[in-house]
Amino acid sequence: MKKQLVSLTVALAVGLPTTAFASSQYVQYDPTFTDQQKQTWLKDQGLKEVRPLKQDGFSLVEPLAHLDADEVKVDLIPVTDVEKATDSAQLQQTYLDQSRIPTYWKYSHGKSDIRVAIIDDAIDTKHSEFKNVIYKTTTISGIRKPDDHGTHVAGIVAAAEDGKGIVGVASGVKLIGADVFDGDYASSIDIGDGILYAIAQGADVINLSLGQYEFDPYMEKAIKKAEANNIIVVGAAGNDGRNKLLFPASMSSVVAVGSVGTLGRASTFSNYGRGLNIMAPGEGVYSTIVGNKYGYLDGTSMATPIVSGVMALAKSKNPFISNHTLRSKLYAAASKKSGDTSLHYGKGRLNAGMLAKVPAPISKISLPSIIKPNQTFSFYFNEYSSASTRTRLYKDGAVVKTFSDSNLRNGLHKFSYKLKDKGTYKLVFTTSAGRHTRTVERVLTVK
Repeated sequence: MKKQLVSLTVALAVGLPTTAFASSQYVQYDPTFTDQQKQTWLKDQGLKEVRPLKQDGFSLVEPLAHLDADEVKVDLIPVTDVEKATDSAQLQQTYLDQSRIPTYWKYSHGKSDIRVAIIDDAIDTKHSEFKNVIYKTTTISGIRKPDDHGTHVAGIVAAAEDGKGIVGVASGVKLIGADVFDGDYASSIDIGDGILYAIAQGADVINLSLGQYEFDPYMEKAIKKAEANNIIVVGAAGNDGRNKLLFPASMSSVVAVGSVGTLGRASTFSNYGRGLNIMAPGEGVYSTIVGNKYGYLDGTSMATPIVSGVMALAKSKNPFISNHTLRSKLYAAASKKSGDTSLHYGKGRLNAGMLAKVPAPISKISLPSIIKPNQTFSFYFNEYSSASTRTRLYKDGAVVKTFSDSNLRNGLHKFSYKLKDKGTYKLVFTTSAGRHTRTVERVLTVK
């Protein structure tokens, strides 16, 4: 059996909670190893396992007692520190209108079965804007202490529509909070575990207002698992004004978000370069902060949850849509200006008009409203989902006819039927997959 290992340099992490990490390095090995094979391999490399990590093929390690780090045979992967970078500002809040979000709330303010995971520091769940908004929260490492950054990000996505304070981009959705920060830094493993927690809790969107310049295989594998589960991941490009994106925003499956100001020009602090996908308002963004208060912050950290919120609105309309299609719709709708370059603006500026282009699971239903007894009628509809669609005709609550009860190909469908009894009938389309269900009804009268 061929054994494979990712080879990276050794580095030390700073300020990691000792309760979470007895070492600052980990290794990646063949995930098909039995426990005995793993232990033998580690010993051969001069390593001792501190603990296995949550993803197969990774373990936190330290050198054997009689060895120094430079005597270890295999390269070790650093448990890196990932920084959040945010500056304060006192500017007028404009991001909702700037991205045309209120115009497209006609489709939805967000459905309660859609969950957005905030992988950040602890959200102030006692803030009035989060009443009935939080689905679940956890602290991955260290002691939970609410912080402005995570609270601000959460408010941008889903602050309650209660006539007070602010309203989130997708005020009807639920939030999953994973506290991964200890002060201004989080370990790469904690972030990976936060992503795994979000997946386990049924996240539909994952927001990563964080990053580092170094590649990390543990985070990468967690994000690939999210993508495999059709969970869309949105990441911050970075706030250093560099021609390089932070990781994991640099991953092709992650929506990489840069920042623009109120006039739509790229913020001077916003990172740019290959892999940049979309720009969103990131200057003077007004949102929730700790202590039931509100404040302004700048950064790609703030631009990112605006995009995550729009993704949650799209998932509310059609939770079955593929990540590939969703990203395509997002990028195609982006607003562009003369002189823009993909290096500095990606596909363009966020435009919530993309929601008009997201097809509902069932749409374009054509059904006669009135027919005569014993008259054959036909109805048509468009299907756009990878889920099961049950199409049934009811009269007085009883099933008259089931036309479909399985996965249908995307596209136009036609069914015909004849009814002999007069009365009012209801044609019900129910599309379901996992915990998501969307229903559309139409009325047919026979007289």
